[in-house]
Order: sequence, then structure tokens, then C-alpha cells
Amino acid sequence: MSRIALLEPPCNDQAGALLARMMPGDAPPIGLFRMFARNLPMAGAMHGRGRYELGSRLTSLGGGRHA
Repeated sequence: MSRIALLEPPCNDQAGALLARMMPGDAPPIGLFRMFARNLPMAGAMHGRGRYELGSRLTSLGGGRHA
């Protein structure tokens, strides 16, 4: 079975900056994010979606209750 190779350091500046934004503090990027970073437009979209899903905006709209 083929696997998608993870992006290995050293990364280009654009990929490195995106991976740094995706991880908290100085933690190294997890494999899933390094795989996403092979396609920077997709990784940027996934980062935005993840921030929305994990952020407080979803729970603050209705007190965490779904209609």
C-alpha cells in the first residue's frame, strides 16, 4: 500500500510558517499536519477549518447546545 510521504525538515519558508501556526508553542508539527503541508493551499484551508471547529465561536453561539 502506498503512503503519502510527510514533509521533512528543512521546509521552505511558507510551509514552515504554516506548520508553526498549526502547532501550539514550540511543539514540533504532528505527522498529519506535515502531510497536509505537502499541498499548501489545502493545508491553509484545513488550518482555517480546524481553528473554526476547535475555537470558541461554535460553542458561544448557543451556549454549546445544538438546535
